[in-house]
Amino acid sequence: MQKWAFVWLIVCCLIGTYSNAFVANVYEINDQCQVKLDELSKAKTASNLELPQMGWEPVKTLPDRWGLTWPNYSGGAWYRLKWGWQCNDNARLAEPIALSLNYINSAGAVFLNGDLLWRDQHLTEPLSKSWNMPRYWVLPISGLKQDNNEILIYVYGYAAQSAGIGKLKFSDVKTADIHNQQRLWNSRTLFQINIILSGCLGIICLSIWLFRRSESSFGWFALSTFFWILFIANTLSTETYPFSSSLVAARANISFFALYILSLCTYILRFIHVKKPKTECVMLIIAFVLILSLWMVPLNLMPKLSSSVFLFYCVTLLVVYVYLCIVSFKTKRLDFIFLAVCMSIILIFSVFDIYLLFTNTGHEVAPLSPYSSPIIMLFIVILLASRLNKNFQKIEKFNEELSTKVQQVSLDLSSSLNDKHRLALTNARLQERIKLAHDLHDGLGSSIVRSMILVDQCATNIPNQQFLSMLKLLRDDLRQIIDSGSETDNKIPETPIIWLAPIRHRFSQLMDEMDIQATWNLAKQWEAEPTALQCLNLSRVLEESLTNIIKHSQATQVRVTLGFIDQHKLELQIEDNGLGFNVACMTQNGMSIGMRSMKTRVERMGGQLQITSIKGETIVQAIIYLKLKKHDDINRQN
Repeated sequence: MQKWAFVWLIVCCLIGTYSNAFVANVYEINDQCQVKLDELSKAKTASNLELPQMGWEPVKTLPDRWGLTWPNYSGGAWYRLKWGWQCNDNARLAEPIALSLNYINSAGAVFLNGDLLWRDQHLTEPLSKSWNMPRYWVLPISGLKQDNNEILIYVYGYAAQSAGIGKLKFSDVKTADIHNQQRLWNSRTLFQINIILSGCLGIICLSIWLFRRSESSFGWFALSTFFWILFIANTLSTETYPFSSSLVAARANISFFALYILSLCTYILRFIHVKKPKTECVMLIIAFVLILSLWMVPLNLMPKLSSSVFLFYCVTLLVVYVYLCIVSFKTKRLDFIFLAVCMSIILIFSVFDIYLLFTNTGHEVAPLSPYSSPIIMLFIVILLASRLNKNFQKIEKFNEELSTKVQQVSLDLSSSLNDKHRLALTNARLQERIKLAHDLHDGLGSSIVRSMILVDQCATNIPNQQFLSMLKLLRDDLRQIIDSGSETDNKIPETPIIWLAPIRHRFSQLMDEMDIQATWNLAKQWEAEPTALQCLNLSRVLEESLTNIIKHSQATQVRVTLGFIDQHKLELQIEDNGLGFNVACMTQNGMSIGMRSMKTRVERMGGQLQITSIKGETIVQAIIYLKLKKHDDINRQN
């Protein structure tokens, strides 16, 4: 049984390999009439304008290819068909006869009884291409003879490119038209649809790659689609343009095929996340060498080299396909498995078409390769839908996590704002307390110190009226401190002299009793009016400075100067000839409450406080910036 099975397999292969059709002798036109083919022969020729008288060889099978009978022949040839027709009972031929021809490779012309029926546009290089263009011609009844008709077919081509003619058939016009439409669908329309679908897929994948460069597999797929379109465009073009000759077009076509397989293999590897730079570099070098060889070899070696290149890249694709199946089996990823299934179907289609090509039956059976584009498009659509669904799921999950995080951050932020609000309230209270402490120290403290010194310096008991006056003064200072929150509404004194008159009066009496000579140099008018707050702070600075002089300096001379450095700078300077103190040491170790209060007040107004002290000379200088009076601004504008 095993022997018989093996023999049957060999017989099937031989039948498939040698399935060329023998030339039929009789062709049925209708129920009454038929065409009888008496002779089919061919002969080499040097010109399409001359018919050879000798060298005719019989053609026993169709399609006929020169490579089998005329190896390495390139040029022109004539095919001669001698035939006649007859009808039963000597009936009249009532309808035209149609002659169908699957193809002419590469260019040619057809004559009926010496009259031209049809010819290609170019019968010399660059040749027209009719190898994938089935045609039929209507033979008019008036131009036919009953017993002796002759059809001449001129063909120009290259044995290296399988030059020759395809199958021919005589039939009625309707049958010829139906069969021709079917052949056009199989050999051209399917490929046109394939190009359109491939172009759409290429544009989609190229757009995805341009927006997401990390998805390199889409870029390689777009590149493979580009080379595939260039490759199968050779099937549809009927002229050699833009190439200079049919040989150049053939070399370019096999180069496109090599680059297509290389790009497709790279796409498959990138899709399954396999990136091998060294292997890719080696494959690019091999492709460059092979393509360069295709363009350099002579014509007689081109068929063998083209077949070798074709076989090499078929094996390469098969190896990558097997590797894809192995990876898909190991990883169990659905997208990998789906790609492996698609590639399996495409390989089956390709093997079937290669079988048709090499067994000379490709023009009778519809090729399956054009159907590969819908399969690939289905794969791309499902792949993109799957990835889109995954992305939507990720986005939804991210939105849920983000919502949870936002709620948590909102709670944390609310808690933080509450804490900040509490800290701000606490800080405000603290600042108010510090300000109140400064005001008590600078205002009420000064009055208390002055009153203590008066009591201490008085040689006799203080009268009740004077004591009551001292208490009223303390009460007024305390009230001024309490009402300092509304100091911005206080009225500005008309002149600096009026402003400082109360302080001058209070301290002059005390300094006279302590034998301290006081000199007051005050500006007579405001060049720029200070605010009520600035007046109050400068008053505190002056009071604190005079109090420190009375308490600590043991000075005998005091000079108070208030004047304008320029129109918007007001300077207050207090100078004494007391013991002095080390300003740097006091600054380093921490200023006293009074000095710190003075510095804070001046800096709060945007001014500058400078203190210099040596024995016999201590100077406290405060400078603040004032706004010009309105009438001065108006005068300047005018």
